Amino acid sequence: MRNLLSKLLIFILLVVCAVGTTPVLAQKNGGSTSDADWPEGPDVFAQTAVLIDASTGTVLYDKKKDKKMYPASITKIMTALLTVENCDLNDTVTFSAEAVNALNYLEDANIGCQPGEKMSVKDCLYALMLSSANEVATALGEHVAGNLNNFVAMMNDRAKQAGAKNTHFANANGLHDENHYVTAYDMAMIMRAASQYDVFNQIINTVSYTIPKNNKRKEAFIAQQRHKMVSPYNAVYYEGIIGGKTGYTDQSGTTLVTMAERKGLRLICVVLHSNAQYVYSDTSSLLDFGFSHFQKLNVAENTDGFGAADEGLQSPFSDTVTSVSFDKDSVVIVPKNTAFSNLSASVSFAQEKDSFATVTYTLGTHTVGTAKVTYHTAALAERDKQTTTETASASVRKPKKSFHIPKSLIIIICIIIVIAVILILIIRHQKKINRIRAQKRRRNR
Repeated sequence: MRNLLSKLLIFILLVVCAVGTTPVLAQKNGGSTSDADWPEGPDVFAQTAVLIDASTGTVLYDKKKDKKMYPASITKIMTALLTVENCDLNDTVTFSAEAVNALNYLEDANIGCQPGEKMSVKDCLYALMLSSANEVATALGEHVAGNLNNFVAMMNDRAKQAGAKNTHFANANGLHDENHYVTAYDMAMIMRAASQYDVFNQIINTVSYTIPKNNKRKEAFIAQQRHKMVSPYNAVYYEGIIGGKTGYTDQSGTTLVTMAERKGLRLICVVLHSNAQYVYSDTSSLLDFGFSHFQKLNVAENTDGFGAADEGLQSPFSDTVTSVSFDKDSVVIVPKNTAFSNLSASVSFAQEKDSFATVTYTLGTHTVGTAKVTYHTAALAERDKQTTTETASASVRKPKKSFHIPKSLIIIICIIIVIAVILILIIRHQKKINRIRAQKRRRNR
């Protein structure tokens, strides 16, 4: 009974603290900044384009970002993502006749694989992302899912998980199909998901890779990077480039996905239906715009909406303490010279692992990031031991922290006390009136 009561009390304190803090957030971050304060991006030749921040997904530039377009070989980013998530790099891929013979070897990008050829998953990924080999894409799909139809279903499911809203894949390589389309925004989100894996970033940052001889290949094959901005010897090389993927069909025009990072800011750029003359200048202009006009702000360092992580909520019936704080890694992406106080914030409550709320920050109509409100419960003895150790190592005696009550909680408690006092006064007044009436009735008898 005692444990149940203590847990219930801690939960109530957490909820009251969170609910009581929400108005404080709204007051401190309720700026009147409008969309007029958002930087205007460059004109680009591509029919559609988008620039997002990789850490938050914040859209920094938008040109018809949700229009459905044909992707061509940038499809292979999804193929690589599913391969990395479902295979060991040392697994062996065996090329089927269907994977090899489905290509037009005079027109479709390939590395000349043969039926029955065996290659490691690692070698296949380099051939896929550097040489854009179409038969390798199909072979990887068959290896991951057993057959291409199952793999396509996985592609569409994974796209939704990544945040894609208007995408449908029909094959693993991007060869033209009326039912195979993406949007600039969706491809940026798929690239964002893939970039979570270091091995993917390492592959797309490679200029050349040697695929060794195997059971069918009598000579080694050198896969060359097709994304020109990756090579430091190319005129369009971009400082801070991580990599990306190229694409082209007659129907899609030239497509390009690019990721670059400077001073801790990682950006993803997607341009669709451009051409060979403008695709790299479009991309460079958009990346330059992003790095020049935007900055990253850490949420926990810029707001006191919730208590610091070391200020806990302690039940008098429990030997544990619960700390409530912002996720220390949560950030927002805003135009340079924009103060954090100009952002508006809204809170949604939902239990998710060690988080019970999410704060969404906006600037005008632009969502610029979110922050998880987390809690951590630890034994008091453990906390006190840690505090003692830290104090001894610092050779400075610090006063023990007392229970910290948020200002908003104090306000709520005061309101409750006032209401209680008013109710007591009303009840007493009513009793007094009742006594007077009773005395009158006795005198009148």
